[in-house]
Amino acid sequence: MLPTNQTNSNDKKVSYSNEEKLEQTLKAMQGVGEIKIYFYYGQMTSDIDENNLFSQYFRGTDQGAQKDVTGMLIVSQGADDIFVKNEIRAVVSQVMQLPMHRIIIVPMEK
Repeated sequence: MLPTNQTNSNDKKVSYSNEEKLEQTLKAMQGVGEIKIYFYYGQMTSDIDENNLFSQYFRGTDQGAQKDVTGMLIVSQGADDIFVKNEIRAVVSQVMQLPMHRIIIVPMEK
């Protein structure tokens, strides 16, 4: 796994989101190429205001409330190859502890 924070050339800490850390790791796999990952967050673990659902969906958290990742969309250059697509799905399923049917993988536009 990649560390949460890394130091750049200016000795400033750079913080990576979970999506970015997973993207960096998957890029290292043979045949994956460029990749973009989007997490889908399911039910909130605490009560929330119904009016904020849409914005909270994209932010992933509400102040103090944590959401569990319940699905993923992965866009990859290598997803044209069924072997690469299946390899990505298997790795992500294991790492994220998600069932394979909750992971959608599509080819990236060229």
